[in-house]
Amino acid sequence: MSVQLEFVGHACFRIWEGGRPTIVMDPFSHEKCNLEDDGFRLEADTVIVSSLTDPAHDNVHLVNGRPRVINALDVATGKTRDTINGEPIHAIPAAEIPDHPEGTDDNALYAFKAGGLWFGHLGDLGFGLSNEEMRPWVGHCDVMLVITGQKYTVKYPELDRMIDFIKPTWVVPMHYYLPPLGGAQGGGMDPVNEFLNRRTRDPVIIARHHTVTFPMTKSHDGRPTIVVLENSGYNPTGGSPEFQVRRA
Repeated sequence: MSVQLEFVGHACFRIWEGGRPTIVMDPFSHEKCNLEDDGFRLEADTVIVSSLTDPAHDNVHLVNGRPRVINALDVATGKTRDTINGEPIHAIPAAEIPDHPEGTDDNALYAFKAGGLWFGHLGDLGFGLSNEEMRPWVGHCDVMLVITGQKYTVKYPELDRMIDFIKPTWVVPMHYYLPPLGGAQGGGMDPVNEFLNRRTRDPVIIARHHTVTFPMTKSHDGRPTIVVLENSGYNPTGGSPEFQVRRA
């Protein structure tokens, strides 16, 4: 089986496979990139969000129609039980960084199965989680969608430890500096090449497109393959230094 993964931007992805519901993860809104005002919309049957308290992760209005909305935080805290493609969602409670200037909102990591693979999304994680906290994802995370911007989110040493514990086959960076979001005037997030320069032992695929098909090429030594996608939701301005990175 195969599945299509599209990087919309920030922490938002869309995923679909033949004959299965299309799923949107953490649709976003931002004053510097108002997709709705620009007429941008997504088509999907299901929307899953890391919480319903952060417009950068819960903008369900970006999706046309009346999709099913799943709040992963409710799943993580046991308030609800939900499935995607007939498989249970594996959600882990988390929160933003303790000194976040806009307050420390609770949110959740979540993993679900599509196209025969498990996709794990780090939500809006502000700090590293222990191995015990991450244990629900063991065996349930083939593709790990990881926050790599660092500003107000999990730092690289903690992220490295989590990746090494979960051992995903593929890692897809998200939530990093990509104009017009996340620069010096928008939070000071790191560009994705900072993360790549740290993970020098991992093979890298620069997709040069916003959508790829999984499963993809993987390493032969057990290291995760990093897959860097362009975004479909908006056009970067002032060049795109984030994609001046080493190639696979």
